[in-house]
Amino acid sequence: MVGVLGTLVLLVAAAAGTWWWMGRALFQPGTVEQLMAARGETLDVPPGQRADGPSWQVSPDVRLHHVAVGDGRDVVVVHGGPGLPPAEPWRAAAMTGDALRWHFYDQRGCGASSRPFTHAPPGGTWQAMQAVELRLGLAAQLADLERIRRLLGKERLTLVGHSFGALVAALYAAEWPERVEALVLVAPAPLVTMPAGDGDLFTQVRARLDATGQRELAAWLKHTFDFPARLKDDEARLAEHFAAFGPLYVQATRHARPDAKLPDAGAAGGFLSLGLYLSLGRHHDWTEWLRRVRAPTLVIHGAQDLQPRSATERVVEAIPHARLVELADSGHFPFEEQPESFAATVRAFLLEEER
Repeated sequence: MVGVLGTLVLLVAAAAGTWWWMGRALFQPGTVEQLMAARGETLDVPPGQRADGPSWQVSPDVRLHHVAVGDGRDVVVVHGGPGLPPAEPWRAAAMTGDALRWHFYDQRGCGASSRPFTHAPPGGTWQAMQAVELRLGLAAQLADLERIRRLLGKERLTLVGHSFGALVAALYAAEWPERVEALVLVAPAPLVTMPAGDGDLFTQVRARLDATGQRELAAWLKHTFDFPARLKDDEARLAEHFAAFGPLYVQATRHARPDAKLPDAGAAGGFLSLGLYLSLGRHHDWTEWLRRVRAPTLVIHGAQDLQPRSATERVVEAIPHARLVELADSGHFPFEEQPESFAATVRAFLLEEER
C-alpha cells in the first residue's frame, strides 16, 4: 500500500484518547533555549560541515539526512506527519528554475536521520514520557531548525512547512521572529489550538471510510493512545504501527477522488510520534504566541483537502501578515498534485518579498 506523507499519523490528537496523563501540552513556547541549556546542549553545530552535504550533524549524537535540489535562494522544507519525511524531494522543487535551492531534511527520529531511542528510556511511565518528549518533541525540533540556520550560515531562514511541519515552522518563526525572512505554510495542520474542532483529521477520515475501514481506524486509535503499552514497544514496532494509518488515509482520500496523487513516504518515526503527541497535549492555545511572527507568510490550501478551508483559515487568522491562496485542483499535497502551479505560486511570493 502506498505510504503517505504529510498529514498522516499524528495530525490531530483531539479524538479518542485514553491516556494523556495531565492533558496539558508539555511544550511551552518561548522556552527552547532554556531547555537546551538545562540539558547542557548547545545550539551551535559541529564545525567543518558542508551546507550541501548528504547529512547535517546538528549535535554530537544526532545526524539529519539531507538532500538539496535546485539553485538560488535557500529554502528549508519542514516535512509533516509528524515523523513521515518524503521518500523523494517534491516534484515542484525541480520546477522553480534557478530561483530557489530546496533543502529537504528528515527530522530527528525518522527517515534516514538519527533515532535517539531504540527502546523506551528507563524509569516509570511518566518519567519515560517526559524523556521522550524532551529528546524528540517540539522543542527539540525547533532547536534543530535553529542549528540548521547556523549550519547554512544564514542570518534569516526561508521556511516552507507542510502539514504538521507548518506548525513547526510557524512555532520557530514565533520563537525567533528576527531569524525568519519568509514563511510558506502548505496545508497547515490546524493545531494552533487543541482540540482542533472541524480540523480533526481522524473525524474527517472516519466519515469517508467504509464499515471495515471505520473498525480498523477505531482499533488503530485505541492502540495508539494506550501510551503505557506503547512504551513497551521498540522503535521498529512503533514505526510500523504509525505507518499503518497510511492505508486508511488513502482510502478516505480516494473515496471522492479516486485518482488523487499521494506521494510515498520515507521510514516513519516511532518514538518521535509519541514525543510530538506529548508536546501537543489535549489542550493548548498558542494563538497569542503566534502573533509574534513577523515574517511575511503565504498559506496554501488545496480545495480538495480532507481538511476544510475553515480550519486553514484559522491558521491564517492567527499569524500576522499571512495571506491565503487556494489551489482548486489539489488536496493535501499540492506540490505533487499541481506541481507547476505550486512552484509558480511559491516562487512568485518569495521573489515579491525580495523586492
